Amino acid sequence: MKNKFNFKIVGSGPTGLLLSIALSKFDCNIFLTDLITKDRLIDKDKTYAITHSTRKILSKFRIWGKLEPYLYGFDTLSISDSVTSVKTNLSISDLDDDINSSENIGWVVKHSDLMNVFFQEIDNYENIIFITPQSLLRKKILFDYQFLSTGANSLDKKSFNFVDIKKSYNQSCLTFKVSLRGNCEKRAYEIFRKEGPLALLPLEKNLYQVIWTSSTIKAIERLNSDKNFLIDNLSTILPDEFKIDQIIGEFNIFPVSLSLNLSFLNFKKLVIVGDAFHTFHPVGGQGLNCCWRDVNTIFDLFNENISITKMQLNFFKFKYISSRILDIIVTLFITDLLISIFANRYFFLYPIKKLSFFLLNNFLFIRKLVLNQMTKSLIYSRIK
Repeated sequence: MKNKFNFKIVGSGPTGLLLSIALSKFDCNIFLTDLITKDRLIDKDKTYAITHSTRKILSKFRIWGKLEPYLYGFDTLSISDSVTSVKTNLSISDLDDDINSSENIGWVVKHSDLMNVFFQEIDNYENIIFITPQSLLRKKILFDYQFLSTGANSLDKKSFNFVDIKKSYNQSCLTFKVSLRGNCEKRAYEIFRKEGPLALLPLEKNLYQVIWTSSTIKAIERLNSDKNFLIDNLSTILPDEFKIDQIIGEFNIFPVSLSLNLSFLNFKKLVIVGDAFHTFHPVGGQGLNCCWRDVNTIFDLFNENISITKMQLNFFKFKYISSRILDIIVTLFITDLLISIFANRYFFLYPIKKLSFFLLNNFLFIRKLVLNQMTKSLIYSRIK
């Protein structure tokens, strides 16, 4: 790009930070802003599942090696249905040949570790300025383009009156860490239940992140319940090989929804990225990975032209949305289908559940199809 543009990124979570790093490769000034302070942005008790498509994207931006010491890999994924008492275990032998050498199906990382690595990285770039909204307003900068990565329900997004397609599951996720005794330290679990899925993500030996989906009322009741009662309740639904020692750290609760925000109906020089653009049910751990695929697309669109003019920026959002829409729609469809079939009380769906696990347990190509779609996505081969 011959002209030095001024870009504004609103929202300094994992998506906004990676976007600033990606755009810093070009001749531009990046003003990264957030209402929340840096310390509060870092200090959140959350975890993320990381897929192979994300590994390739982070490697592309030379961040994977810096993040690797904080990652905990898992080489087995146990999927079970508590209603029909069927299950399957997917392993690295079910991965495609181009990714099974990593010896992991996926990885888990703590939010604080991820954010620390990202903030340390942006300190290496003189053209990334992390600044408060008030200080930025006083500078009176004319921005060539803005990127909004403030989350699904931010006031910033609502003020632009975009078309927002939503589906509420009337569910919430309760998340917390538990110390467990068992023999499967590198195995992740997805347990489908009538009230919603329960996921267990390994963080280190004998330490797991619990992501417990249920009705919002039930999730709030559990949030406010005694820890001993919660341990007893959780013990009844965990795999037999586990025994809970204690709950560690804070509880968090967040609502679950499906949404797609379409901003192409106006010509504002602004695009929405990450959770502001789309949200999914957390089943399968696709959320952050899909957000970072947004960032990869933005980088590729800028990188495909040696020089981008201000006129071309007017049409940037249309190219961006058209490039991302298929991957997003497929992810929306798959996650919603999983919940519709496996997280309910409908007896007429029992044969479909039984058949699904029968196919997974008996046909290798189906196991590969399911697992590799989850961890590679549609765009893996296009990440350069």
